[in-house]
Amino acid sequence: QVPRPIPAMSKKMEGLAAMAAGAKCEKTGMFSRWKPDWEGAAAEYERAATAFRIAKDMPNAVDAFVKASQAHVKMDVGFFQAAKHLESAAFLLRDLKQPSDASTLYERAADLHEQDGRIDAAAEALSKAARAVEQKDTARAAELLLRACSLIDAEEEERILRMGVETFKQASALLLRAKRHKEASEVLRRQSALHERLQQPHGVSRCELSALVVALAGDDFVGAEARYASALTQTAGFAVTDEAAMAERVLNAYTTQSEEDLLACINAHIFNHVENQVATVARSLTLRSAGVPMSRLTPTGAPPAAAASAPPPLDAAGMAEFGEIVPEGELDDDDLT
Repeated sequence: QVPRPIPAMSKKMEGLAAMAAGAKCEKTGMFSRWKPDWEGAAAEYERAATAFRIAKDMPNAVDAFVKASQAHVKMDVGFFQAAKHLESAAFLLRDLKQPSDASTLYERAADLHEQDGRIDAAAEALSKAARAVEQKDTARAAELLLRACSLIDAEEEERILRMGVETFKQASALLLRAKRHKEASEVLRRQSALHERLQQPHGVSRCELSALVVALAGDDFVGAEARYASALTQTAGFAVTDEAAMAERVLNAYTTQSEEDLLACINAHIFNHVENQVATVARSLTLRSAGVPMSRLTPTGAPPAAAASAPPPLDAAGMAEFGEIVPEGELDDDDLT
């Protein structure tokens, strides 16, 4: 015999009863207990959350998860379960189309993970918080991701560093979509250092090229050139990579102001191997993207310095080029006849 489904109303009533029982566990008094029973309260709130979810009463389920989290914090036996309950509540809030509240709970969960020393879980919760609001509040999402990147930067454990690569990619992509090129370039530089710590030379070279391209898109030729010079001298092996050669070609296209050379660079196959958002930025580059200081311009076809400083040749009438009159004392005898 197929079991009959449990009516949603009965599960909701079960949830409400469990919430009341949880609240009772929190109370103290002369004729009851001398201190709250936080363990009992947590169990009741967890039971309520399950019942509300079955009843599809998500707002009450969110409330139950938050109260269960608070009870676990009061138990003072570690914050793992407290953080997970907040993440469960945040997940439901996303389904309820309340992204800002969801992000807030994810961030609170990250705080608890960090207090417990679980940096990887904290960074992941911050990433979820950012994803919740990235469509409506890009600035807040960016700050959350930058905080996650900072947590990873301070770590030494290889497992956490490997996981952190994706967080850095998420951060740079979001910043590029928001056209915050300077910050995106800095994140890519930090990601390059992360790859270097993980002994991933291909990741290093791609990040260095990406950082240069993003700096140019943000009208920072001087910064792009300085970063390239630094990578050549301070990043082991970068100078002999295809990415380094491409970076030099791109910079040369700007210093010579050659649209043709720049177009050839940005359509090169090498940009198929960088992150999608970086590739999009690269293929949108023009010479107008970044201003080049006059001292760095070397236009094609310019005469050598020695040739440029030589006196202009004389014509048969004793006139220099452009009709400049040569002083009489400098004319040959033949020119006077």
